[in-house]
Amino acid sequence: MKYLIHETLRTVNTDDVFEFGLTEISKPRADEDFYQADAVIIKNQKVISRIKPSGMTEFDVVRGFLTYVGINLRVLPREHAVEFELYGLTLDQYMPMTKSIREMFDE
Repeated sequence: MKYLIHETLRTVNTDDVFEFGLTEISKPRADEDFYQADAVIIKNQKVISRIKPSGMTEFDVVRGFLTYVGINLRVLPREHAVEFELYGLTLDQYMPMTKSIREMFDE
């Protein structure tokens, strides 16, 4: 699968590797106004979660993907009892919820 956005996170206390990916954004049919893509979460090369974010613009699709990743970054440690190595950052610093998505893209 070819990814537009792809992130890999390794865990501290296990050998698990989590990947988050967003495929290329497309417009499925000429008569539809919505763009869409596939967003996946992969644990140790097996897909554990998949959604199809869609929206009126390509930016809406990316925003839906960031929301999906943000929610799952907070849920994964509880469900899988893992600690992530985020290069010294906390989850809130890695994916800050106090900033708008536009501010994150501008950085």
